[in-house]
Amino acid sequence: MNIYRYLFYALVAVALLQSIFYYPQLPPVVASHFDGAGAANGWSSRNVFFAIYLTMVVMLIGIFIYLPRWSGRRGKLRMNIPNQDYWLAPQRQQQTMEFFQRQMMILGIAHLLLAIYTVQLAILANLQQESGLHSSMWWALGSYFVFLTLWLINLFLHFRKP
Repeated sequence: MNIYRYLFYALVAVALLQSIFYYPQLPPVVASHFDGAGAANGWSSRNVFFAIYLTMVVMLIGIFIYLPRWSGRRGKLRMNIPNQDYWLAPQRQQQTMEFFQRQMMILGIAHLLLAIYTVQLAILANLQQESGLHSSMWWALGSYFVFLTLWLINLFLHFRKP
């Protein structure tokens, strides 16, 4: 198991611990949706809030852990990448799959970090009785989109013509 997988699982553990720690501290009804200015404009029970959060974490595990493994075990790879004939040739197929799995782990880590941070801001907004999301959410989203752009550029550059 590589370092990225360990980090991904550690972030899953952080999300679970975050839920266990904050669940009893939150009121029965929490602000769960915020507008662009950070003001609460949607509420739910804390059970629904954490159920949605944990469901999302489980879905991220499926997408970033099990989907890449499953696609690698299917035999013939069908990946829509540039220069498929070169990168999916039998002598490079394993290397390509390992690269793809590593990149999926990195992307999964970024998704989990954003989810944990966003939920933490929502929790803090509910605990502070202000029902407003901290403005740092915009920095987190901006950083995420910068990362995503760089991740995509790296992916395309890797699969350019050899």
